[in-house]
Parts: sequence; C-alpha cells; structure tokens
Amino acid sequence: MKRLALIALAGVLAAPTLAHAQRLAPMKAGALGKMCSSSATRTACDAYLSGLTDGVTLAQINAHNTGDASAPTGFCVPASEDIAAIRAKVLTWLKAHADSLGKPVGESVFTALHDSYPCDVKK
Repeated sequence: MKRLALIALAGVLAAPTLAHAQRLAPMKAGALGKMCSSSATRTACDAYLSGLTDGVTLAQINAHNTGDASAPTGFCVPASEDIAAIRAKVLTWLKAHADSLGKPVGESVFTALHDSYPCDVKK
C-alpha cells in the first residue's frame, strides 16, 4: 500500500500539465496533516517533508555559493533531527494553526518549519 501511494504521488508530480499550470501544489495543508497522521500514507508525508527541507537547504547553499551570503535562511533543521521528529513538529504546528489548514501545503509547511527550527543569527 505504501509503495502504491508513493507511485501515485510520483505520477502526480511528474504530470507535465500540473507542472506548467501552477507554481504551488493544489494540495492544502490539512490534506498533508491527514497523510502525516495515518500510518498508511506516512511514507508519502515523510517524502514530502524531506523534499521540502532538502530543497530549502540546497537553495540556501546555492545562494551562498553564488555570492549572496546575506540571503535569508528559511529554517535550520539540525542534522541530527530525524524525519519522525520533523513530522511531529509540523503536525503540532498545524494543530495549533487551524487557519493554515486551507492554505497551500508548501506555504503552511514552510512556515511550520520556520517557526519550529529558527536559525541562529550571528553578526
């Protein structure tokens, strides 16, 4: 069942019409919250969270490498943090911010990670 969910998710993400039609995924944060709360779809949730955290991290590395060291960092997840802990923090944040459940998933999850994993600002 988990494998089928991942294959279905990969198929949706690979559909060229969706990629060209919108920049933000049509999925809402509440739907991801349900996925993350169910053992049947938790693997897909973890894949989404891993992809988003990796993407933001790589964007920051790219900004630094292209000379924009002052680019703001969205969040700083410690290397020791595992996906279960990240998932738990996102779920806790979503439960505390019910107004975000109808918003696009990327926006809400980014904000959840930003609030849950602030970066130390060193001057």
